[in-house]
Amino acid sequence: MTSPKPKILFVYNSTPLPEARLKAFHALKELASDIKVLFPYKEGYQRTVLDKVFSRLKIPRDPHQLNKRIILECKTFKPDIIFIVRGLMVLPSTLKKVKSMGVKSISWTNDDMFAKHNRSLWYTKGVKYYDLVATQKSYNCNPDELPSLGANAFFQDKAFEPSVNYPVKDCSQFDCVHDVVFVGTQEADRYDHIRYLAENGIKVHVYGWGTVDAAHEHDNLIFHDKHLYGEDFSAALGCSKIALNFLRKMNRDLQTSRSIEIPASKGFMLAERTDEHLRLFKEGVEAEYFDSKEELLEKVTYYLNHESERQQIAEAGFKRCYTSDYTFKNRMSELIEKVLNG
Repeated sequence: MTSPKPKILFVYNSTPLPEARLKAFHALKELASDIKVLFPYKEGYQRTVLDKVFSRLKIPRDPHQLNKRIILECKTFKPDIIFIVRGLMVLPSTLKKVKSMGVKSISWTNDDMFAKHNRSLWYTKGVKYYDLVATQKSYNCNPDELPSLGANAFFQDKAFEPSVNYPVKDCSQFDCVHDVVFVGTQEADRYDHIRYLAENGIKVHVYGWGTVDAAHEHDNLIFHDKHLYGEDFSAALGCSKIALNFLRKMNRDLQTSRSIEIPASKGFMLAERTDEHLRLFKEGVEAEYFDSKEELLEKVTYYLNHESERQQIAEAGFKRCYTSDYTFKNRMSELIEKVLNG
């Protein structure tokens, strides 16, 4: 990035979180001359029944006056760029006001924002006022998707933050290290695949799934009802022999955050085969892929018994993350350069 470092106002979409959880913010902090973060909710805020009702109606409430705070910060902090994550409660009138003040605006999210279940009315009406709408879903840039709403859509691949996703030095100290692991949310297709593995003698450990009912029980399926953060997250992905990566069909995924986070943690990634995955990591060299439950089982069985090949692929995938610069810093730098200099 050749321009002077900009001042950035970063608007997230939750109650306050530790900086380590805000990967885009972490990268932007390095690229900004000064940065300030706004959260739509105060610490400890619990969404009310009214909040949930209005969210279902796609007109989310603004209980802590985020829109007023955005305009105030643009007047007092005077950012060059406002970087808004998701922005479901940001009003079109707020975006128009920001634009009139000469502040460049970026919309960013890792979700499929053309899918109606992810959008609010405010997002749908306001997306045309952003200077740049960054998406990690390539199909969102098709003319009949976000551009049809007036968005200046721009596609980027997924990314990793080196201070969060990295190879841990001593795998033996973590109890989340297994032969086969999946870290992610519940979805029927994902369950069908891991259940198939279990029924064919493969023990699979699952994290982040949430409550498991009796229908999901199997001796070879071990559901850990907890989320992994920090080194536990990197250890599960990087130290386990095989880290599974399933796409989320609800979001029409062609790649996921795990697509980069697993190799960046020096893990052996076994993912669903897509053109985007194949472009990011060479099959059989930097990652492995499958198209069916049968191929998944075949690959799991093979690589559990071929440690040297598995480790070589994990090492090559890790190197690719850096040689191709899949970092958040690189992605955020590209967005800043594009929005400021076109």
